[in-house]
Amino acid sequence: MKGVLEVRQTIQRPVTDMPENKIDLIAYKRLFLRVADHYSKGTFVIDERNKAIVYSLFLYFLKQPGSLDIRKGLWLAGPVGTGKSTLMYIFSRFMQTLQRGFRVYVCSRITTEYAMHGDLSRYLDNAGWSSLGPVDMCFDEFGREPIPAKYFGNELNVMQHIFHIRYSYWQQYGLRTYVTTNLYPNDVERKYGDYIRDRRGEMFNLIELNGESRR
Repeated sequence: MKGVLEVRQTIQRPVTDMPENKIDLIAYKRLFLRVADHYSKGTFVIDERNKAIVYSLFLYFLKQPGSLDIRKGLWLAGPVGTGKSTLMYIFSRFMQTLQRGFRVYVCSRITTEYAMHGDLSRYLDNAGWSSLGPVDMCFDEFGREPIPAKYFGNELNVMQHIFHIRYSYWQQYGLRTYVTTNLYPNDVERKYGDYIRDRRGEMFNLIELNGESRR
């Protein structure tokens, strides 16, 4: 990570929540590319298929004006292998270098955790995990988790429940949620109900990644 640290040290002004805060984008681009290269071990490529989305996400996470609404979360949808998860893990690492990171959680692991312990507080109010309260986070592979999960006979559609609560936090506090999924809108309604489907456009920037698999 030496190269990442060297580039980070050249950035003087912090990122704030104010979109009008102008920053040195060139320095941040260098840092992002170093982080992406380090995380992917050199396999991450920006090309004609993804460069517009990568740049939109880059501006979004730095709170700069662009095509995405920084008040909303992110909903990245598309076929398997189009790079949705990779993008979110890279941006997670990138923002961590700026002390503004978020974690990525795999939905199937969350449901397994619920079945074992019956506790979802980490993904909701963060009680017992951090004094910061609810935090931005990413849910990876939404729709691939088992439904329902069962804890001592109590069945729960875990991700539906989490989204219900985080929607109210988004309304009250502007809490952002990020999602990667292979589901189409009709699949979302079938698995989670029309409540979740109808609130996607309200709560999220909807982004589609299409094309051939990068795997």
